[in-house]
Amino acid sequence: MILLAALSLVLQAPAPASPAVIREQIACAPRSLAAPPLDRMRVAGSAVHGRLMFAPGDAVIVNAGRAQGVQSGQQYYVRRYIHDRFTPVSLDFQPYSIHTAGWLTIVDAKDTMSIAQITHACDGILEGDFLEPYVEPVEPAPALGGEPDFEHPGRIVMADERRQMGFEGLVMILNRGTDHSVRAGQTVTIYRETMSGRGPIIDVGRATVLTVGPQLSLIRIDSSHEPVYVGDLAAINRLAR
Repeated sequence: MILLAALSLVLQAPAPASPAVIREQIACAPRSLAAPPLDRMRVAGSAVHGRLMFAPGDAVIVNAGRAQGVQSGQQYYVRRYIHDRFTPVSLDFQPYSIHTAGWLTIVDAKDTMSIAQITHACDGILEGDFLEPYVEPVEPAPALGGEPDFEHPGRIVMADERRQMGFEGLVMILNRGTDHSVRAGQTVTIYRETMSGRGPIIDVGRATVLTVGPQLSLIRIDSSHEPVYVGDLAAINRLAR
């Protein structure tokens, strides 16, 4: 039986984030791909010579147009492949870090190029960032409660843009998905082992699963005693069978 460390502090219930904040966190969250992204639609620059960084309201040139199916009014995420030298590689995880910089709206499409306006920025948008079709994020419905499943823990494998830690309100990536019956809305107990697993565990914090993929999930840190690090263990709260 695994015991919580006596030195763990009592978690304070955090103020719930608004639906709008949660949707923005999902939209701006980092991603991890199975391989580096292919050459695709990109921010090709602007009409202002030498301008490399863009903010909401700025107009940018996109290197695709009607010939590639681009139409006025379409929205696209703006993302950036990060050469992540800090997130550790493991047998079950090869990091291909994708940073979400924001999203834009096509305002005029020509044959092979388009003009877009930056709609929202999670960070500075740069020339060369690539585009993916925008999908409206959905706030997860609360899942059923339950107790932490310490017998089958996952592991936090990535934070955003080379970061190795997260705090309350930030989003990180967990190496568990539908392949381990993870559901959006479930609570995650974040912890660390002591004495190579022979000692009590240290309770670090709580998180909520925001979105679930086949092998990875996005989790939002709701509360923590200290920084949450890449490599920390995560027990999914499940109902007893």
